[in-house]
Amino acid sequence: MKQTALAAALCGALAPAASAKGAEGIKVSVLGRDWLVAPVEDTAGRYSATRMNLEHLPFRPPAVLTARQAVRALRAATGCSVNLDSMVRNITGTYYAQVICRK
Repeated sequence: MKQTALAAALCGALAPAASAKGAEGIKVSVLGRDWLVAPVEDTAGRYSATRMNLEHLPFRPPAVLTARQAVRALRAATGCSVNLDSMVRNITGTYYAQVICRK
């Protein structure tokens, strides 16, 4: 058991940092996991949510589906609701969705 915990801690220390280097956006925390939310350049009202790569941290909070976490991250960063019908995920795990802001 101690060897597994040591291996997990070592993997967490050696894991590369988030892949969003140089990207501008808002960093939010959802259920102990960090997300980078940024507007999509080409489309107004469309945002992307990328989960920071902290998969190997020991003793982290329980897992929740990433789609639900992405919705919460988009809401927290923008203050708007998310149009769930427009939400898509690409192969890298980044979620894209249109937000609905009430004025």
